[in-house]
Amino acid sequence: MFASFLMGVGTGLAVMNNLGQMGVAMGYTDVSLFVSMTSIWGFFGRIASGTISEHFIKTRAIPRPFWNAASQILMAMGYIVMALAMPGSLFIGSVVVGDCYGVRLAVTVPTASELFGLKYYGLIYNILILNLPLGSFLFSGLLAGLLYDAQATAVPGGGNTCVGAHCYRLVFVIMAVACVIGFGLDVLLCVRTKRVYAKIHESKRSNRSAAVQRVS
Repeated sequence: MFASFLMGVGTGLAVMNNLGQMGVAMGYTDVSLFVSMTSIWGFFGRIASGTISEHFIKTRAIPRPFWNAASQILMAMGYIVMALAMPGSLFIGSVVVGDCYGVRLAVTVPTASELFGLKYYGLIYNILILNLPLGSFLFSGLLAGLLYDAQATAVPGGGNTCVGAHCYRLVFVIMAVACVIGFGLDVLLCVRTKRVYAKIHESKRSNRSAAVQRVS
């Protein structure tokens, strides 16, 4: 869970931290729209994933990590779209990445409580949240920073800049591969927790039946 969460939020933070520079590299003069779309769709991802995952636990006993896996593969597709640098690809990518990043944050926290219980929930939660600075450092500070600098050219007065789709293409490809690895880990977690969520499903159904009987 820790590793798959790192792949999702780490790559998502890399995009959020460098979205302005990515937009400039791809020829956009105003990148505020992309930043706004990432934030807005991140909110929708949080709201929708929590509601949908809870609904399907109650009705179908679908493990909550299933939605993490789905978001991970969608995020990988978003990075591939951005790597292709087609017209509108940054807009599509910012929407997909923002949405999937929101899903990761909303789904992973209750998953931890369901799998490990509440006794050490504070410790487990803080271990998971450690992925935010760690992922930002690995994918944004190291990966995106170093690869961008390798493509950039020096400008008069100091500093460097890079313009063109090639500036972040390798970054997007590597992050897509990381998300595919995270997808595999989430699928494995989903398979291994099917029995746990089957028990949760039965418990919720029993509680619902008992509540109906009391009302009637």
